[in-house]
Amino acid sequence: MIQNKKLIKNLLITLFLLGLLAFLIYSFIEYQKSGIAKDGVVTCVNEQCFWSAHIHLNVPIQICGEEYALPKFKGSLADHHTHGDENVIHWHDKVAFDAEKKQFSGPTPFVLDLIFKNLGLPITDESLLNKKDGDACHGFISTWKVFINGVLHSGHSDWRNYEWKDRDIIMFIFDEREAEEVEAELRQKPITFPNVGEG
Repeated sequence: MIQNKKLIKNLLITLFLLGLLAFLIYSFIEYQKSGIAKDGVVTCVNEQCFWSAHIHLNVPIQICGEEYALPKFKGSLADHHTHGDENVIHWHDKVAFDAEKKQFSGPTPFVLDLIFKNLGLPITDESLLNKKDGDACHGFISTWKVFINGVLHSGHSDWRNYEWKDRDIIMFIFDEREAEEVEAELRQKPITFPNVGEG
């Protein structure tokens, strides 16, 4: 009799755990199918709509052959900010959204220029991180090169207005090499998006 009660108890616990696991798997699949993680969510109340999401951007930076690390745990949580991940920008907030036109109602918070400003990093019209085209690396005249997902961004300074998207990899390189040489290297050894740890 006692063994039957134990067997029933173990069976009920096993069934409960299997049910819980099935529910979690179903929820995860539905969440992925919904597109929320990729596209964000639009909510409207009293004819005022907002788009909200939790998105990330990887910004590897090399200056004169050295990796440049963005400051960790910097920036407002309601804006561009970093956690402990190396050069990963996090953004989770809401933005006024025109649901009919399917676009932001005001200026986009996703232009590259804003990242450096929000993190308090040195950026001017002529320079980034205190380096400008024509400065030297190891005695050689050097320039900034910007690659978006491995492709050279055309236009010398309009990278500042590029509207980044979730999981973009935007690499900044300041050195003496020609852009085509760096682009060929990136084709041979593409950069992958790092695992995102916190928030």
